[in-house]
Amino acid sequence: MSRELRVSSLAEKDLAEVFEWYKRRSAGLGTEFIKYVDATVLLVQRSPLIFRKRVGEYRLAMTPRFPYAVYFIFDEIRDIVSIRRVLHFSQDRVVHLQKA
Repeated sequence: MSRELRVSSLAEKDLAEVFEWYKRRSAGLGTEFIKYVDATVLLVQRSPLIFRKRVGEYRLAMTPRFPYAVYFIFDEIRDIVSIRRVLHFSQDRVVHLQKA
């Protein structure tokens, strides 16, 4: 049985906005960004404990190539990974995570 994965509406909004931004910059770049985020999310789902807690209960997994991180919470008891945000490194994570 695979670990349950939940993605918040804020994380989906983050992804859509960044995808559009990269898509406008260069053909195929938005799709490449999504590919790297998907790979990062799969790693998080498979092995959430390899990422340490950074802000309260939030853990973060950096995406390859792109300056973004996937912020998530892992509920060890219920075995659920909850993706809360996908944020650029320069964004104030504390402020953005309080909205999640």
